[in-house]
Amino acid sequence: MKVSLVRNFLSLSGAEALTKLATFVAFAYLARLFGPAGFGYIEWAGTVLMCSSLIVDQGFSAYGAREIAKSPDKTAQLVSEVVTARILLAVIGYIAIAAFALLFVRELIISRLLLVYGLSLFPLPFLLQWVFQGHDRMHVVGIAQIIRQSAFVGVVFLFVHGVDNLLWVGIAEVVGVTCAAAFTIFIYRRYYIEQGRTRWKLSRDLFRDGVPIGLSQMFWVIKMFGATFIVGLIATAEDTGYFAGAMRIYIALHTFVYLYYFNMLPSMSRAWKQGPEILARLIRHSLKIVALSSLIVGIVWVMAAPLIITSAYGQSFISGATALQWLAGACIAAALSGHFRFGLIAAGFQKNEMIATAIGSLAALALIPIGYFNMGTSGAAAALFFAEIIVLIFSWLFFRRALSGQKAEETFESLRRVTI
Repeated sequence: MKVSLVRNFLSLSGAEALTKLATFVAFAYLARLFGPAGFGYIEWAGTVLMCSSLIVDQGFSAYGAREIAKSPDKTAQLVSEVVTARILLAVIGYIAIAAFALLFVRELIISRLLLVYGLSLFPLPFLLQWVFQGHDRMHVVGIAQIIRQSAFVGVVFLFVHGVDNLLWVGIAEVVGVTCAAAFTIFIYRRYYIEQGRTRWKLSRDLFRDGVPIGLSQMFWVIKMFGATFIVGLIATAEDTGYFAGAMRIYIALHTFVYLYYFNMLPSMSRAWKQGPEILARLIRHSLKIVALSSLIVGIVWVMAAPLIITSAYGQSFISGATALQWLAGACIAAALSGHFRFGLIAAGFQKNEMIATAIGSLAALALIPIGYFNMGTSGAAAALFFAEIIVLIFSWLFFRRALSGQKAEETFESLRRVTI
């Protein structure tokens, strides 16, 4: 299992690194082509789409992967439930985007860009990466991601050559998601369709277990992107730029933390099914590896922060280096808390995980202004660090309670059987 986990993580990380590099090149090209204003339209429309995508997903991907890992024979049933729910949410999401674009957006070009971008919500329900996550076939997940971003980059470079081609950026996103979805459907039909016919239906369990995971994801977005929003409200334009630059690097590196637990979730789910002690043993082993790796990465991150930020943005952004150093601590805390947050999801205590993430997000929003007014951008970044520490503490407490509660329940059940 350990070899499989390492192999899967390397597959995911390699695919993510490749796609991030290609996407960075494409967006650098778009920034130079459209200038600050046009590029701002693209980034803003992309942010709206990201929030809409979270609404469509609603945590169903993590729920589906968890349930497949525990009961692979339920794959067809889960695909039916998840796809049906996400189709309905995609329709609702696009109606919301269309209403917002037509009623509240004044610039015609932005309104049109949102309408085109929003079309990518419709193929999103058929993006079945979560199925292969549940079956530990992470190489398929990686290939789907490469297909998606390669199609996006290809359309951008083939069809976007001037300011008149702005809408093609939205079309590129639609093409990318559609190609990736088509690939995952093809692989699914080839390997898993024999497990049962697809019947479109909804399930109460899907919403009961999936929605808390989706809300947790939204709280994460509020913490990450809300941080820059708050700094933009209270800080100077220069300080906002320094902080946003550091945050973009942080979010990019944080992706690899997420991928680690994306890879771990199926194993955690199976371990919990075998017993709480098996899951605890898996987490203890992983904690030793992650703690040591985080220490090494953290030291390098702090030492290299000035070089990283000036290499990415130029010497004028050197004032953001201290903020980036504080964010190293936030990333380490997130890497450690992931064991307990995803452990809670694997064990079926996703509501507790949502609460821990929500507490951290609210703490970040409250601490950022205090940090900024006392220490500038480094204080705002320090606020995110302390918020991640709070998430770590609460997720650990919730996980420990879940673990002890399950052990007590198993002990009671054993005594009951002996008595009978």
